Amino acid sequence: MNTRTRTASSAAKGLLAGAMLLTGLLAGTPAAHADHQSCSNRTDVPGVCLKVVNEGVRVTYAEAYHDGRTGAWTGHIDLHREGRHTIQRGDHTPPQAAIWSGVDDYTAGSRICAQGWEKVGSGWRPKGRTCFEVR
Repeated sequence: MNTRTRTASSAAKGLLAGAMLLTGLLAGTPAAHADHQSCSNRTDVPGVCLKVVNEGVRVTYAEAYHDGRTGAWTGHIDLHREGRHTIQRGDHTPPQAAIWSGVDDYTAGSRICAQGWEKVGSGWRPKGRTCFEVR
């Protein structure tokens, strides 16, 4: 085998090994990591935002929080997680964030929502709602 043949053979082996490694890496690639963030509509009833960190149906963080653009209102914000308990903080001006973190697997199509409630006299009125559908 001459030098030129050995070099070509080594290059071909290197390309084959690289292709096999790449194929193995791609086959084992997990679902994409995603951050979702949305706020309730300004023309509807603004007031809350929602952040969700997930990989497919696996959720590792959810936060419902005051949007910061509606001024300081008194009330609270609920973090609704379909099929799980609602997380709620006490009333504050402005409302404090409701946060959940951990690892939780949802059914595809489940919803996670932020819902604000403004204190008005002895009652409550909705102060924005935004949701994320787990896929």
